[in-house]
Amino acid sequence: MSDPAAIAQTTPAAICCLRCAAELSAAERPAICPSCGLQYDPARPETFSSRRSSSRWKFWLPGFLLSVTVGTLAYAGCLQTGEMGYALFFAVPVSFGAILGYATRIQTWALVFLAVLTIASVIFALVSMNLAGIFCGFTLGIIFLVPTFFGLLCGVLLRAILIASRWDHAWYFRWYVWLIAAMPLIGQQIESAFPRRHEIAVVQTGLTVDATPEEAWNAIMFYEDVQHSPPWLLHLALPKPIRSEGNKEREGEIVRCFYNCGTISKRISQVQPARKLSFEVVEAVMRSENYANLKDGSFEIEPVGTRQSRITLTTRYERKLTPAWIWEPIERKVIHTLHGHVLEGMRRKSENEQPPEKPKNEQPYESPDGQHSAPKVAVRMPRETAP
Repeated sequence: MSDPAAIAQTTPAAICCLRCAAELSAAERPAICPSCGLQYDPARPETFSSRRSSSRWKFWLPGFLLSVTVGTLAYAGCLQTGEMGYALFFAVPVSFGAILGYATRIQTWALVFLAVLTIASVIFALVSMNLAGIFCGFTLGIIFLVPTFFGLLCGVLLRAILIASRWDHAWYFRWYVWLIAAMPLIGQQIESAFPRRHEIAVVQTGLTVDATPEEAWNAIMFYEDVQHSPPWLLHLALPKPIRSEGNKEREGEIVRCFYNCGTISKRISQVQPARKLSFEVVEAVMRSENYANLKDGSFEIEPVGTRQSRITLTTRYERKLTPAWIWEPIERKVIHTLHGHVLEGMRRKSENEQPPEKPKNEQPYESPDGQHSAPKVAVRMPRETAP
């Protein structure tokens, strides 16, 4: 057996691991690096280093790059081979988080920062490859946080277990690393083996306008026809609308709606003048992400009071994203914003069709609060209808 005193005289004061540059003990038995599990012999100088490496990047950069690559490719693979569910939104971040936690050896605060940077890098790669839009990417970044940190913890624990079991756990090209990387695709195949129940969601939004039902009917428009600029949420979440072609007041007519990335064809299925207009989607050809199947919709108008109308816009769609408890609030927020934008366009058009008539020789008077207001004789009155 080797004499510890003789070993201490022949070894340098500080010895470091050849693989991870961690500081080693010259008297430790068995001689194994506590950080990476590499074996060494204090009596053999060729099995350790006498100085600490200054190349700190190798402790985190290879693992970071592998994690980003696995996250991007796994998301792309799951997106192309199956439904958008748990494998896509949970297994993918758990996978690249576990690889990051296993393959990096840095301080805790730096590891947390690196996890956030990995999520941002994966999202940036997906947006750059047109696999996700800006709004979807931002949403994914939030959804990925919890499963990524869960995977990070699992990776750190895996490394600690392998070290405790005296396993030489160099992460390069180990089979269990590739098994972690393949976990989302395996989960996708399992998830696809159990077909998901089709869920039809209905979203309704209403608005009361100062117009008769006939005026509100004449103001009916689709999203592609609205003249004023849409809210920022629609800019980010939906394709850019261009125009629509077709007669909306003829039952059975096909109305084509043009976007910057494709078209949607809607068939007018029901026309009840001044009461209801219904349509159904017969074709959607889009070159961007499509996270819901639009089925049909309707405009319903009912009189309220003397000269007011209540417009209710309804949209039915098939939900493609799961789990619903995460995506349903986001979907409803986007659709309600879309409805509000269309209804606001209808309100502007219907209320401006019959502007109040102003007497020729009478000027607006100054109100007590300093703002201009119309004379009382200019108040809009109900229009007389012909017998």
